[in-house]
Amino acid sequence: MKYPVCRFDLESDILCPNCQEKLDRGEITGFDVEFSKWLIARDKEYPALSDVQIKRSIRLPNRLILILKKKQKDVFLTAEPLVSEITETFGKLMIFEGTPKLRNVVRMLIAPAVEVGVNSLYLPDGFKESIVMLRLEDRDKIPYSKEELREIVSAVISETVIFQYQDERLEKEKETPPDQFDEKMTELSERRFSDN
Repeated sequence: MKYPVCRFDLESDILCPNCQEKLDRGEITGFDVEFSKWLIARDKEYPALSDVQIKRSIRLPNRLILILKKKQKDVFLTAEPLVSEITETFGKLMIFEGTPKLRNVVRMLIAPAVEVGVNSLYLPDGFKESIVMLRLEDRDKIPYSKEELREIVSAVISETVIFQYQDERLEKEKETPPDQFDEKMTELSERRFSDN
C-alpha cells in the first residue's frame, strides 16, 4: 500500500522534512501517521493491495473514513479480514475516492434523496461555510441525522458544512420575532403619511 506518509518514516518512526512540512501545513494529520503505522504492520498479508493509495485517514467517534485514489475502493474491500479488523478497532469504515467534492460526497450519503441546493458563505476570517438544503419529505430516506452528515462531510472536505431541511428553515423564520427597529420605522412611516 501507499500511504500519506513516507514508508521509511513509518518504519523509522521519524518524519522526514517533507512529511513534517505536510503535517505542519495540515495536509496530513497525526492520525494519518498513527493509522499508517497500524496498517503497515499488516500490509504484507495483503499483496493484492500493493497499488492501493491511501490519501487520507480520518477518525470520528465510532467511524473511520479513508480517502483512496480513484477506482480503488472495490480492491480495498476485497481484503475482508483487514476490513473486519479495521471495523473492530476503529469503528464503521467509510471509503471515498479521489478528491472529494461537496456535492458528490453529499449525494453519496443521502441517496436516493437529492439535495435542494447548496449555499456557501465566505467568512471574514477566510473560512468557507456551506449550507446544504434538504427536503423534509426525504428525511426517512436519508440514513444519517443532520449532525452525522455535518460531522462526516465537514471532515471529508475539510470545511464546515451545515445541513438543514427546507421546512425547518421556514418554521424558524416564522418563529423569529419581528425586529423592533423595523417595526418602529414602519410605525413612523405610517404615522408620517397619515399626518399629511
